[in-house]
Amino acid sequence: MEMKQGQFIIDGKPRFLYGGEFHYFRCPREEWSQRLDLLLEAGCNLVSTYVPWAWHEPKEGEVDLTGKRRPETDLRAFLQLVADKGLYCIVRPGPYVMAEVKKEGIPQWVHQQYPEVIARTKNGELHPNQVVSYLHPLFLEKVERWYAHVCSLLAPFQRDRGGPVIMFQLCNEIGMLHWVSNTSDYHLHVLERFQRYLERQYGNLEGLNQAYGTDVKAWDTFVERFLSGEEQAVEGLHWEWGRFWRELIKEYVAQLKQMAENHGITVPYLINIHGFKDFSVYSRGTDYPIGLSQLYRTAEVDNTVLAGDFYPGHIGYDTYHDLVLSCALTQAISAPEQPLFSAEFQSGRLADRPRVYPQDLDLNARTCIAHGMNALNYYMFVGGENRDGIGLFGRRHEWQAPVDSEGRLRPSYQKASHIGKILQAAGEHLLPCRKRSVTHLAFYPDYYMTETIAEGAGTQQMAEAIAGERERYFFDGVGRLLTAANLPYEAVDVLREQQLEPQRIPTLWMFSGERMDQALQQKLVHYVHAGGKLVLFPRPPVKNLDGSACTVLIDELEIPSFTAVPGIGLTQVMEMDSVKVDFRLLFETAPGEPVAWDEESGKVTAYLQNHGKGSLLMLGLGLAHDYGYQLDVIRQLAKRIGVNPILTSDNPEWSLVERSDGKTSFCFIHNYDEIVHSGKVFREGQALFDGERLTVAPRSGVMLPLNLSLQAGVAIRYSTMELMKLERRESGWQFQWCLPASGEGIVAFVADRGWSVKGEINFREKDDGNIRAVRVKGRPDETVAMELYRETD
Repeated sequence: MEMKQGQFIIDGKPRFLYGGEFHYFRCPREEWSQRLDLLLEAGCNLVSTYVPWAWHEPKEGEVDLTGKRRPETDLRAFLQLVADKGLYCIVRPGPYVMAEVKKEGIPQWVHQQYPEVIARTKNGELHPNQVVSYLHPLFLEKVERWYAHVCSLLAPFQRDRGGPVIMFQLCNEIGMLHWVSNTSDYHLHVLERFQRYLERQYGNLEGLNQAYGTDVKAWDTFVERFLSGEEQAVEGLHWEWGRFWRELIKEYVAQLKQMAENHGITVPYLINIHGFKDFSVYSRGTDYPIGLSQLYRTAEVDNTVLAGDFYPGHIGYDTYHDLVLSCALTQAISAPEQPLFSAEFQSGRLADRPRVYPQDLDLNARTCIAHGMNALNYYMFVGGENRDGIGLFGRRHEWQAPVDSEGRLRPSYQKASHIGKILQAAGEHLLPCRKRSVTHLAFYPDYYMTETIAEGAGTQQMAEAIAGERERYFFDGVGRLLTAANLPYEAVDVLREQQLEPQRIPTLWMFSGERMDQALQQKLVHYVHAGGKLVLFPRPPVKNLDGSACTVLIDELEIPSFTAVPGIGLTQVMEMDSVKVDFRLLFETAPGEPVAWDEESGKVTAYLQNHGKGSLLMLGLGLAHDYGYQLDVIRQLAKRIGVNPILTSDNPEWSLVERSDGKTSFCFIHNYDEIVHSGKVFREGQALFDGERLTVAPRSGVMLPLNLSLQAGVAIRYSTMELMKLERRESGWQFQWCLPASGEGIVAFVADRGWSVKGEINFREKDDGNIRAVRVKGRPDETVAMELYRETD
C-alpha cells in the first residue's frame, strides 16, 4: 500500500477506494456476511469500521477481541470474513472513536478511576466535555496497553501480509471537543509543555519580555498571568497558544503512531478531519477549515493520510461550493502524493430529520469526484443497534443509511450502487486524470486558528472580525463566485509554501483581513515582483496577526492611502454598473488602471498595477454571491488577469468540470436545481459531443468519457451516456451504458472498418470513416448493453 501522484497503489495497481462504514459491533455476527455482500453488490471495494476501546475493554484489564463476552466482539473473525470477501479494510481503534458511543469510545473506567487524566479549564475545573488531556502520561500508558492488544491482533491482517487492512486511523477528530465547547486544555502538564515551548521560541526571558512588553522574572510567572487573563498582549497570546496547540496535536499523533509501530502496524495512518456543522436542512462547510487548521501540522508526520469528514446535508445550488472548497483546501495542506480522500462521506445522518435524500448521496459523490477525490468512504453505509448500553443516543443507530439495521435496502442504496458501477467501469481510467484548473485560491490556515477564543473584548472582537470576513468574502465570496462561474481552481497553502512560484501559480486570489504576518506579506511581494498576478481582496493588511503594525505589502506594492467603508454600497466594476458590495475601500489616488469605482463618491475602489514582472489587482471590494450578475463580475475580473473558463455551456445553470490526463478526459455536468436542464457544452469555444444537446435530470449529474483509449486504434471518442460496464472480450469489448434523462444517447467510437457494433437495443449507427456513432433510444436511466467487436472473414 503506497501513495503516488494522488492515487492509492495497492499490490502495485492504482485503486479508486469506494467504500462504506459498517460496524461489526452493531450487527449480529451471523449477519455480518450479508452486510458485506451488500457492500460488494454496490460496487464497493472497501469497508471501514471503528474498533471501540470501550466495547472491547469495558473493565480495565479485561480485553475481549475474540468473542469471549459475546460473539460480536470477535474482531479476528470479522477481519477474516472481510478478507474472504475480497474487500479492503480501514480500522479505527481510537483511543477516541466518537461514533455516537458514550464517552466517545473511551472506557468509562478511565474517567472513573483516573480523573486526573481529564483536561482542565483555566481555573482548574474539569473540562466541560470531559475530554482527556491527550498527552497525560497516565492516559498514554492506558492507550499503550490497549494498542498492544488490538495491534497484535490487527498486524497479521495488514495488506503487506496478505490481509485486508490498508489503513489504521489514529484517534478521531482530534481537537473537536475543545472547539465545540470553546475550551482548550489547561491541565498542569499542558501548561508545563507550554512553558517549555515558550523557552524554545524566545530563548530567554529577555526575548519573551521584549515580544510581549512584560517584565516577568520567571517563565511560570508569565504562564500564570496568561491563565489569569492579566496579560496585556492577550491578542498575541491567542496566536501563540494556537501554534503551541498545533504542535501538541502533532506530538500526540506522533506518539500514537509510534505505539502502533511498536506493535507491528506498518500500513499508512489515517487522520480524520472534522468541521462541517448543521444549519437546519443544510449543513455547511464554512468552518471546516478550522478543523484543517487544528490538524494542520499532523501532515508533517510521516506515512499519514489526511481525510475529511464531509457532511453537507441537503446539497443544492446554494451550498455545493462548500464541497468544492473543502476538497481544494484539504488537498492544499496534504502531502503532494496523497490522494484526496473523505473517510466520512455523507450517506445519511444521525437523526431522521432533516431527511437526506438519494439525490444528496449522488450529488455529494459526483461533486467531490469531479473535483479530484480518488477515495471515499460512506458514513454510515449500514445501520445497526447499540448493545450493552454503549449508545450515546440510545439503542438505535440507523443513520438513514443505505442499508438499515435489519439489512434492508433504502432508496439511497441504488444511487450508491450506480456510482459504484461507474467507478468499477471507468475508475482505472479516471484515477490518473486530474482536475483541470485555470487559477489558484490562497489558503492561509492561520485565519482559521479560532477554535477557542479567550474571554475578553479585545480577543473576541478580533476573532469575530476575522470569522465574519473570511466567511462572507472568502468562503461565500470569491471562493463561491469562482466555483459558480465555472472557473476551476486549485488551492495553495501559502503558509507552507517556501516561495510562491509564478511558473506554477500564474494567478493567485488572496483573501486578506487587517492582519497578516510579515513573513507572508513579504512572500506575496516577492511573488508579484517575480511575475505573479495577485488579486488581493477585500483590503491590504496593516498589522501582524498579533496586532503589531506591519505594512510590508502596502509599502512594497505602493498601495495608496484609503478609507474603509463598511456596509452596503454600489460600485461600478469595469463595464458593470450598480454592483452591490458589503464593504469597499475608497482610494485617495488611483495608481495603474482603475477597475472599479464607488458610485456615490466616484473614488476608485479597485485597480490593476504592474510591479516588477507581475501585477497587483487590488480589489477593495467585499463581494459575495447574492445576485446572479455577480458571476459576470467575477468573470470580467478574472478575464482581466488572463483567466478564462475551460468548459462553458449555453445553459448557465450547469456546473462544469473536466478531469484529464492530457489524453483521456471525463466531463462532469451537474444540475443542482430542482428542474430539468438542457444545453450544449463547449471546451475553449469548441463544441463537445459533436454539438449534441444534453439533458440532465433535477439534482443530478453525469460523468461522460472523452477520448478513452481501449486498445491500439480503438477508443471511445465520446459518449453522452454514462459508462456502467467495460469488459474486454476475445472478440472485442462489451459495454453497458445508462441512458440520460432525455432517453436518448450517443456514443462515438474510433475504430477502423473491421469493427462493428451490436446489441439488443434500439439504435442507429452512423459510419463516418473510422468513426462509428451509435445513437440509442429508450427509457431515461435505462441500462443498455452493447458490444464492439471485430468482424471475422
